[in-house]
Amino acid sequence: MRNKEYFSTSKVLLLLLLSLLLISFLLISGCTPISNLLFGASGSIEVTTYPSGAKIFLNDKDTGFLTPYTIVNLPKGTYEVKLTLGDVSYTKTVIVYADNTTSLYKDLLARLNKIVVEPTSMNLEVGESQKIDSVTAYYVDSGSVNLTLSNCSYSSSSSHATVNSSGTVTGVSEGSATITVSYTDVEITKTDTVDITVKPFVPPPVVTPVVYRAFCIGIDEYVNADGVNITNLEGPSDNVNRIIQVFGNCKFGTGEVEFSTPVSLKNLNATKTAIISGIASTFSGADENDVSYFYFAGHGGWDFNTCYICPTDILLTSYDNEISVNELESALSAIPGTKVVILDSCHSGGFIGKGKGKITNFKEKAISFNDEIINVFSQAQSKGLLTTNQYKVLTASHYDQPSYGGIPYPFSADSDPCSYFNAFLCHGCGYDDGILYADWIDVNTKVSLQELYLYIKINIESTPLGGGFFVGDFQDTQAFPEDSNFTIVEY
Repeated sequence: MRNKEYFSTSKVLLLLLLSLLLISFLLISGCTPISNLLFGASGSIEVTTYPSGAKIFLNDKDTGFLTPYTIVNLPKGTYEVKLTLGDVSYTKTVIVYADNTTSLYKDLLARLNKIVVEPTSMNLEVGESQKIDSVTAYYVDSGSVNLTLSNCSYSSSSSHATVNSSGTVTGVSEGSATITVSYTDVEITKTDTVDITVKPFVPPPVVTPVVYRAFCIGIDEYVNADGVNITNLEGPSDNVNRIIQVFGNCKFGTGEVEFSTPVSLKNLNATKTAIISGIASTFSGADENDVSYFYFAGHGGWDFNTCYICPTDILLTSYDNEISVNELESALSAIPGTKVVILDSCHSGGFIGKGKGKITNFKEKAISFNDEIINVFSQAQSKGLLTTNQYKVLTASHYDQPSYGGIPYPFSADSDPCSYFNAFLCHGCGYDDGILYADWIDVNTKVSLQELYLYIKINIESTPLGGGFFVGDFQDTQAFPEDSNFTIVEY
């Protein structure tokens, strides 16, 4: 009985020894891991996250490991992997296959993709500074964010330009530089660049303030008046008083620039010599920025080829003491800057080449005059007329029309005589109550040449003259250039 038991025990020991020898052989040969022999086939899970450092839970149990980490020797099967980073968590079911590694990757936070800096380039002068406008961060599948400039870092590629920690670039010396802007979000850093060109400092041009000057002439009395060929007038000197008051109320631009003291010349003092020399002296200090106003109220003449304004000393037998359009243009064109010319006289449209354009008793004379005007305009410059770009002109009438006057001023207690042209001009420019009635197109407290022209024209056309006629039937206001928005008066 004992011999039988001894034999059985020996048999078991022999089988165990053979098994151990087999296992050792397999281990030495590398054919099968011992874990497979002991527990069956196994695999692994490789876990990585952005950012790293997330806790790894396996089937709700804390493994104690942080990403990145590979969990090995896992029997094949299905596992629940949970990742946590602060308040962010993520859970995924993972299948483990025998002798394989299953990879699990997850962005737990928005991942920075690129940054874009604006502007992409700057042109600076030496000593000039300019701040970067914006830095925008773009994230993978998560939109974009406008970054605070102080959260970025900056560097310059050369000494020609510097950049501070708030993104302000300063030109140091002539040359070029590249500013590199960097931004880091968790584990990722992205950059963008700004190209800088630095030029030498150029002082700004000296801008002199605009000076407004006015020379106003009104002639009621004529030295050689005979009551027939030359008559004295009612109104021109009073017209000057009103226009000077209009100028005195003006304030131009944001600086509210006022007229320097207007100069007036009246009646027997207004000789041809005094007018020509007065133009030179009144506007002697003008430069290209300045605006010079020339106003004339008095007789005007026309000899079928040339128009004139008539000083007090005009002659009965010749035109020698009259001022022709050529002479006036020559005197005014010697003055730099812009010239505003307002002519309240008969035939004044001839100073800008304006004819009625319809058949009258003077048809042949009109044709001759218009031919002369065509010849003048065919030249490169409108020499002899006030029609170059330095002029802004208002005239009371066409070249072959009168300018009616001698009426009491119609709009206020001022009962002094005036012309229709002057009455509507001054009323439209606020003479009576400070209201700019002629500022009716854009209502911007400025009266443009076009607005004033239309205001005078419309009122003259609708003013009765008697006998069923209107003033506008015989007198047509004219302007040069047409449709001009140049400001004549501003309050």
